[in-house]
Amino acid sequence: MPLKRTVPQVVKIVVPLVLAIIFFICFVMFIIRVDIKRALSILASSRKEYFLIAIMFDIGFMVFYALAWYCLVRIILSNVKVSEAILVMMISWFGDMLIPAAFITGEAIRLAFLKRRYGVDLSKAAATVVVHRLLSTIAFVLFIFLGASYLIINGYKIIADVLLHAVFFALLAASLATLCTLVIFRIEVFEKISIKMFDKAVKLLKRKHLERYRRHIEESLESFKLSLDMIKKKRLNVVVSFVNLIIQWICGIMIPYVFFRSVGYSISFWLLAMAYPMYGVIDNIPFGVPANAGFLDAAMISTFVLLGVDKEIAAVVTGLTRIIIVIFEFILTGSITVLFGPRLFNISLSKLKDLLKGKEKLF
Repeated sequence: MPLKRTVPQVVKIVVPLVLAIIFFICFVMFIIRVDIKRALSILASSRKEYFLIAIMFDIGFMVFYALAWYCLVRIILSNVKVSEAILVMMISWFGDMLIPAAFITGEAIRLAFLKRRYGVDLSKAAATVVVHRLLSTIAFVLFIFLGASYLIINGYKIIADVLLHAVFFALLAASLATLCTLVIFRIEVFEKISIKMFDKAVKLLKRKHLERYRRHIEESLESFKLSLDMIKKKRLNVVVSFVNLIIQWICGIMIPYVFFRSVGYSISFWLLAMAYPMYGVIDNIPFGVPANAGFLDAAMISTFVLLGVDKEIAAVVTGLTRIIIVIFEFILTGSITVLFGPRLFNISLSKLKDLLKGKEKLF
């Protein structure tokens, strides 16, 4: 009986992963046409001591992301500890790796922590997630424009297609940022639209018993509104949160930059500043493969090659970067989840595993 229960779960993970790896191998061999022998030679000659530097930047990448969220949570919950915020962020990072869903998994885990540990109302806690995502999106747009502007001003030749892709992604992110901003600053309009949509849904479905949830929705929106008002009053916290996200993005850019240096390839930081958000967009697409294996790798190599990087060097740097942001992060965040998760979420380790897999109710 236990075997019958575990096989479907294993199949759900292994089959997409194998298909993604096959896709990536075909991509490298037949589309990019990387010279494997030369790539292995570059890998063998790379300076291994740069791994430690890359690991430090990767830890910084996760920690500063956690600190940005912590600054916002402190507004609605003054007694939350910075150590808890960092540990929970690591656990949510692990959840995002297991269940790739545009980082929604991680956000849900952080909300679950605030609910289970401190009894914070979900709608109130959700405001921190919305503002955190908004600030991260603004940082995304900022780095694309700063990178592109620096390169153009300093006479770098950028392929028109790359520039168009950069502008497209920037506009896409700016649209999301605008939507989040409207929700934050015109919450009354969002509240009215939500209630009207609910009322129409009740009439359309002809389910009168659903009307009793109207009051619950109104109370949740009111709690969300009060939380946003609190955040808007604490502008210093928001500014510090944004600064932490800027530092986080710099740490993220520095990981591939360090590996380019390790293989002796000179590349501009600002070129990577433009490239990083472009291939990072793929990480926000839920392909259903752990760590978006295969797809993000292909996006990274493609972006580097389009920006003029030698294809074998692009493949080696991508591989080295992925060792850090997948294997190292999986070991680190997985260990933290096992060691600290049960205490932080006030549940047993087995239930925490079920929670991360979606079998246990988050809230």
